[in-house]
Amino acid sequence: MTLKKTLLATTAGMIAMMAAAPSFAQDTDVDEIVVTGIRASLQAAIEQKRNADMIQEVVTAQDIGKFPDKNIADSLSRVTGVNVVTGSAAAGGFGENERVSIRGTDPNLNLTLMNGHNLATGDWFVLDQQNGGRSFNYSMLPAELVGTLEVYKSSQADLPEGGVGGTVNVHTRKPLDLPSMTFNATAQGVYAQRADKFDPQVSALASWKDDTGSLGVLVAGFYQKRHLRRDGQEILGYNEVANFRGTGQTVLAPALIGNAYFQQTRVRKGGNIVAQWKPNEKLELELSGLYTRMDADNVNANNMAWVSRLLNTNSTVGSPDDALASYTIANGVLTSATWRPTTASGGLVQGRVQDDIFREAYSSTWVVNLDGKYEVNDNLTLSGQIGYTEGKGVTKDTYAWETLWNTGMSYTLGSPITSVTYTGMPSDPTAPAYLNNLYSWSWGGRQVSPDEEFYVKGDAEWRLDSGVFQSLNFGARFTDHTREGNYTAYSWGGNGNAATPGLGAVYDGDATPSNYGSGVGGLQGYTISDMGKVRAFLDGNNGGRRFAFYPPQSFSVQEKTSGLYGMVKLKGERWRGNVGLRAVRTEADTTQYSSTASNLTITNQFGSWGEVNNSRDYWDVLPSANLTVDATDNVLVRFSAAKVMARPGYAQLASSLSLNELALTGTAGGNPDLDPFRAWQFNAVGEWYYAPEALLSVGVFYLDIESYITSQTFTAFYRTQQNPNGANFRITGPVNGGGGSNRGFEASLQQPIGGGFGFLVNYTYADAETDLGKPIDGSSKNTYNLTGYFENDLISARVAYNFRSKFKSGVDRGTDMWQDDISSLDASLIVNLTENVALSFDAQNLTREKLVYYVGDPSIPRAIYDNGRVFYAGARFKF
Repeated sequence: MTLKKTLLATTAGMIAMMAAAPSFAQDTDVDEIVVTGIRASLQAAIEQKRNADMIQEVVTAQDIGKFPDKNIADSLSRVTGVNVVTGSAAAGGFGENERVSIRGTDPNLNLTLMNGHNLATGDWFVLDQQNGGRSFNYSMLPAELVGTLEVYKSSQADLPEGGVGGTVNVHTRKPLDLPSMTFNATAQGVYAQRADKFDPQVSALASWKDDTGSLGVLVAGFYQKRHLRRDGQEILGYNEVANFRGTGQTVLAPALIGNAYFQQTRVRKGGNIVAQWKPNEKLELELSGLYTRMDADNVNANNMAWVSRLLNTNSTVGSPDDALASYTIANGVLTSATWRPTTASGGLVQGRVQDDIFREAYSSTWVVNLDGKYEVNDNLTLSGQIGYTEGKGVTKDTYAWETLWNTGMSYTLGSPITSVTYTGMPSDPTAPAYLNNLYSWSWGGRQVSPDEEFYVKGDAEWRLDSGVFQSLNFGARFTDHTREGNYTAYSWGGNGNAATPGLGAVYDGDATPSNYGSGVGGLQGYTISDMGKVRAFLDGNNGGRRFAFYPPQSFSVQEKTSGLYGMVKLKGERWRGNVGLRAVRTEADTTQYSSTASNLTITNQFGSWGEVNNSRDYWDVLPSANLTVDATDNVLVRFSAAKVMARPGYAQLASSLSLNELALTGTAGGNPDLDPFRAWQFNAVGEWYYAPEALLSVGVFYLDIESYITSQTFTAFYRTQQNPNGANFRITGPVNGGGGSNRGFEASLQQPIGGGFGFLVNYTYADAETDLGKPIDGSSKNTYNLTGYFENDLISARVAYNFRSKFKSGVDRGTDMWQDDISSLDASLIVNLTENVALSFDAQNLTREKLVYYVGDPSIPRAIYDNGRVFYAGARFKF
């Protein structure tokens, strides 16, 4: 905490001095000021924002490879009203920003475009592959490819539907916009503090155009490797226990309390190519392609207190299996409990279990796109776009080794760390008495989740130039999208076989490191099975793994959309705007699988299953209006109103039945009858461009939500492989909720103060709740960013701090899950050695913030994760 307070105090003091300086004075003694670097990017962004017809934010990089962050989502997190998350709610975060939320709306309710078209996405993490939504995974897109980011906070008729909170449009660079024979390259080393590893990251871009400026080609490529380690403690679900100990009281008790240790090697590679042809002023064609892939093999180990087993088996008063010695209950929560190592009849209890899960995974995205524009005459311009994009999330193989111990157990919930002790266990986890435990189960398989879309659109602009009527714009758009989840699971003959050996058979010296959990106060370490030995044992014993299609965790959604729009652009003496209407038809065909289907067409080792098919179509009519008034030469006032919608996530429409057999929790299959998320969006903003590179903006917004999608939890009885006699599971499934609202305000200030110094600060307040007064997922009430920079001919330096307050991140294993307040302090430095060569240094998460999650109340912990700091050092070359 000392480092954090010192850094924040230093930053605050620096910015206070900046603000106290004669910042509003402008140098008028020179005819022209040439602005470069950070200031050039800020100035370009301000000009684009000022000239826009919509309410939007802009981030630009004037020099290739000089985005102020390592990831596009990092840069978006600095934008007023934009929040980011580093992973899905159930998975926690993995130290790299992945998803974008605008004004507190869920990432699935925001639309991401690349150069105006959709971009399919793949997810590397198996839970995201199974529960895929519509949000784009920004970890797939390196900053080196991007020139400009636009965040549209209002809507207009020619903008594709899907962005309830807003739309992000990512613009890649084009060869005709760059000098001919442009070449840029970056070579860096990255050091991840937790993993204690150095890795290489390189990228390069080359651009050419002919002497006439009519033909150009750009080629870019990148290779980025990074080791990741995450230490954490997580409570995997809370179960309601009715009539606990015969008291008539229902208590909420943790299911599994685990010390989690996650290791991963990420290798991101790919590139893009753009060819432009502009033979004359009337015709322009652009053909582009992008491919990006991230190999993301990982090992996830978790040594857990098996509370759910002890509660179900060893906690009934008067039973010979009772082993519960003491407990405490506070506010309906079983905050502590102790189980003896033997039952009332002298039997052993099993209070500890460990999962070592090995995954070979990757995600990929590619797109090929053709844009065309033709000026028919002075009044009519036609433009079009056609393309295909495919994303894929693949777990090529998953295999798990689960073992357990005969031991008593005691826990006391903490905030955030829960203490756990085991009775009679060896202190040395490498001792034979520790390794000679009991085999429990092995599971896994292959998950393939393709996400693909064909799209085509055409637009026409008829310039009227008749009084206030400037032009009539109209067009059409068609998409054909398919999202699938295909799971091939395995069974193994050693499951349920008491003769199968325990951890010692697959142990080869692997263990959590000596500093495991040091960032969260220390966690009890443990040994881990060896990946190679586990794989060899599974494939070489008991007949090997037997793979078969697993219908309960597979699904398919085919969705076709057809949209038409018309829009009139208007302009008066000191105002401009547009009014339009967009009409969209959605056709969705879903396929799920059920063991109770009327026609059972699939029979294998996992049972008999049949398809459940559903079809549905509906229309949405979306009016919109935008108005910008020049109140003075430097003050703009903007107003907007629009009806917006976002379709349900694919896994919400048709998904798998996924059961956690240790925690007795699960997620239900999809609901094909879900209605979209629909709302009315209203904005009012004032912008004061009081000096070059300077802006003060204040705005209010209101989202009147007609319908939203939420989750409900219920209890269902299932017979499973590990529970052949059946058990009650707490199941969560999607349903349509009622209405709600999201209202708030934003303020931002961008100010150079002379001498190369400057700062940016912004704040967003969002109050999002349902009509019943309940919170809406993903919404933080308070978000702010503070950035200070210094730049001269030699160096370019930036320090950035951002903060977002707690928010409900969803329903996890049957209970509401919240992420606590989170902040980050990052810094970057560029030293220009020559006009062509610069050294670069970057640091992320300098204050080593942790990700903290809880259930409803901070006193009921869910998880804490420590990803550590990350440092970059290297060189940039420009010719």
